Amino acid sequence: MQRLLTTLLLIGFYALGGAQHPTVFFGVRLHLQARIDERTTALRWYDDLARGSVVFLQLYHEAGYGAYIAQRLQNLATDRTRTALDEAYIERLGGWRIGKFFAPFGAGILLNESVLAMQSPAQFAIGDLPMRVAYLYNGSDRQQGLYVRVGIPRGGVSVGVGRHFGVDPHAFAVWELPERPRSPDGYDTLYGADYTLNLGGVPLQLEWLHSDGKRVAATHWLAARAQSRTLPLQPELTIAYQTAANQLSWRVALQQQTGERARLNLTLRGKAGTIQFVAFGLQGDF
Repeated sequence: MQRLLTTLLLIGFYALGGAQHPTVFFGVRLHLQARIDERTTALRWYDDLARGSVVFLQLYHEAGYGAYIAQRLQNLATDRTRTALDEAYIERLGGWRIGKFFAPFGAGILLNESVLAMQSPAQFAIGDLPMRVAYLYNGSDRQQGLYVRVGIPRGGVSVGVGRHFGVDPHAFAVWELPERPRSPDGYDTLYGADYTLNLGGVPLQLEWLHSDGKRVAATHWLAARAQSRTLPLQPELTIAYQTAANQLSWRVALQQQTGERARLNLTLRGKAGTIQFVAFGLQGDF
């Protein structure tokens, strides 16, 4: 399936681009993390937000089309796809996208899963507001349905209708670590809103999400993320709250640029007043 999808995408890309040769980039994107907790130290080729280290191939065509294929260096044990293919899609730059890619719900702070999907921009009938529509189909036991977001990049409202949303380890990673298994049933309906404030030059992203399903309890999620790029070490703070558990999860990250393409980072993560772990990481494109 993985090879078939990659082959079909490349054939489609060359068919769209015609006879002219595309511009090709090949590289490695790292999200390497060593976590230290009270029991052990573990090195992983992905971070605590489930962002994986990948080998990627990227193609651009002057006709306005692009393609991207990324293979994980380490798969997440709790990922039900059991494939190392992270993303593989073709797109009209600034327009539609087809293939396997991260399709965010709302702003993507809480829910952002790598799925087989078709995504396209559109216009909402009232007020001519920008609209993003994504159709997901990943088999009978995984994500399938429709995501719609209406609004501008600074803020909007979102709706998701379907089945098995949130079953992958990328889902709600700011709340629960990717190593913890998600409910195999997932959610059937999602409602959300997101907005970005500017506080003294620091962007503050806010997101609310309501999830419900036939076999899981309905719950509200609240998340906030702020990062200052002007202060030393560019501190980033992310917090998430879930009403079903009535608990707060938090994450603090500091980073230091080392060279033109790499960054070292220090991450602390916990729930309520407890520290879960301290992690040292390396990020960058090579």
